Amino acid sequence: MRKISFICAITLLLGLLGSFQAFAAGDVSVKQDSKELHKHKGHFNHDPEMLKKQAEAMGIETEGKDTETLAKEVKETMIKKRAKMLGIETAGKELDDIVKEIHQVQLTKEAKELGISTEGKELKALAKEVFETRLKNEAKELGIPTEGKELKDLAKEVRETELKRAAKELGISTEGKELKLLAKEVHEAQIKKDAKELGVSVDNKNLHQVAHEVWKKKVFQGAEKLGLKTEGKSSFELFEEIMTNHADKAKELNLIPHKRGMFHFFSCSEDLGKNK
Repeated sequence: MRKISFICAITLLLGLLGSFQAFAAGDVSVKQDSKELHKHKGHFNHDPEMLKKQAEAMGIETEGKDTETLAKEVKETMIKKRAKMLGIETAGKELDDIVKEIHQVQLTKEAKELGISTEGKELKALAKEVFETRLKNEAKELGIPTEGKELKDLAKEVRETELKRAAKELGISTEGKELKLLAKEVHEAQIKKDAKELGVSVDNKNLHQVAHEVWKKKVFQGAEKLGLKTEGKSSFELFEEIMTNHADKAKELNLIPHKRGMFHFFSCSEDLGKNK
């Protein structure tokens, strides 16, 4: 299992909580989603200083706590705040159960947005229907025929088409390249493009450092667009405020994975998890 950075892990966590978006084939279930959200110990390569700042920004006491303890508390706090936003009671409940409830609320909301009836449907069946509808809508947008295709094959085709389209936009050759390698190249190129547009210097910095600075710039810009007060606040504090009070806007502000989240996920594990 590849390790992913703390920022990338939290961003992906919030992205998964905020939207049911997974290019998984066939059996899409709450069990799978919950398992993905709760990958934690041994899989996240935390930057201790980043983690401490994030915990402090969320009002979590950090004195005398190790990295794993803080990471767990940050994750639990974020999940419970998301639950509160959705009107879900968390007192006395296990974290897994809270995640399942969040998933159910989000899934029901998305089903309604897609015109899918939720009446009398089990969560697993509804999740599969939402996934299938979203996938076919995405395929239609990309001009990909869907009739007679297995979901697994269609998902792969959509993923490859989106990735190659992004590569073309960034001037990257796709000839003879495996999907993961291409995803990595696209991700690196996108970070450098964003850095240039945002005025972030790439000199003497590794990709992880550049990506983090780009993310911070986007957080501050997003906060300003939302009319939040930024003076005296860290990027962590602002991100937490945005996700707590304006989670639905986070994707529009490009703060969490969306649309082409599949190659974001691939490349997070490749590069953003490297230490500074």
